[in-house]
Amino acid sequence: MMRASLCLAAALSAGCAAISNNPGAVDASGNPVGTLIANKSLQLTRTVSLSAENLVLGTTLYWLVDPLAPNWQLQQEALGADRVRIALRKKRFSSGGDGEAAQLFARRAGQIAHEGGYAGYTVMEYTEGVESTLPLAERVAQGVIQLNKP
Repeated sequence: MMRASLCLAAALSAGCAAISNNPGAVDASGNPVGTLIANKSLQLTRTVSLSAENLVLGTTLYWLVDPLAPNWQLQQEALGADRVRIALRKKRFSSGGDGEAAQLFARRAGQIAHEGGYAGYTVMEYTEGVESTLPLAERVAQGVIQLNKP
């Protein structure tokens, strides 16, 4: 949510002041026109600068892709004293990780059993698939484990 707010603030602050008057933008007849994104640039060094358009585009792409976020989101739900449902959802934009679901499921199931003092676990059900969501489909997996008493 914080990233979305920052992206929106950056886009609004970059373009609002320039909508009605942007001296650098002209139409085919040479008449000045207003633009949504200001015709400005940020000077990083003497030879390197970034335009406002590139800053907005880069911020938006980073928000969508977020290369530092984990590839999978994991949720778990207790289904009783000794049963747990584990659900995994892969982020839409990632590089690799398509075959990790079973591995992550088994790792989390082992952690749950160990933390609860159980001898182990039995996989009661497990499925993997793709959910058709907008704008892109997402890989999903879910399963139920039975915790084995010591």
